[in-house]
Amino acid sequence: MPIAPLALKQFKLLERLSDDTIAELSERAQFIDVPRRKVVLQKDKVAHSLGLLISGRLQGVDMTLDGKEAGLYFIEPNDFFGELSVIDNLPASEYIICISTAKVITIPANIIRSILATSPDVAAIINNRLARRLRESLSQRTLLSMPSPLQRVSAQLLHLTSSFKQANSTINDAPTHQEIAIMINTTRETVTRVFQTLQKKGLIKRNGNTLIVLNLKKLQRLAEDPNNL
Repeated sequence: MPIAPLALKQFKLLERLSDDTIAELSERAQFIDVPRRKVVLQKDKVAHSLGLLISGRLQGVDMTLDGKEAGLYFIEPNDFFGELSVIDNLPASEYIICISTAKVITIPANIIRSILATSPDVAAIINNRLARRLRESLSQRTLLSMPSPLQRVSAQLLHLTSSFKQANSTINDAPTHQEIAIMINTTRETVTRVFQTLQKKGLIKRNGNTLIVLNLKKLQRLAEDPNNL
């Protein structure tokens, strides 16, 4: 069943493409409902399509030598994934796992490569995404070097917030304690204890699946030095 052109146009990656190109994508793209914990991109296998996330959340993960999951980054709605393998036609370097039920559009890799050759706008967005992914990887490496779980949780929450300019920030469909633990290389129980501490100090609060950071500046100071608590 063809994907509605309006559904494709909602993605910044595709919004400047011509109507003819969007019509072609509409015929070739596929819509997928993805259950929680399903692997949507397999490590060490070439990605045969670019994924566009409509709803839900995905997580890039790798496995440590002792078999533990190591979280690398989150993928939020209106973002895309699998771009590196699509571009160089080499196996993916990590798994992409669905951490909540999700809706995904997939576009064949050969079509994306053809668009990259003719659309500077799409090429620029994907290049910027690759650069951002590299910066996220370097930032995550810095986060993992922090000695205190309180610092690491605080830094991870700052990364998840959408704005550093407001007095508070909202994280919709917030990751679970286990998912955060995977990102910062600690246990779920440790993350739970840190959350309890931050809530008691009035720095965060939960409203269902929404997490509200009430004071970004204080959380930033905690990420720099846990003694600032």
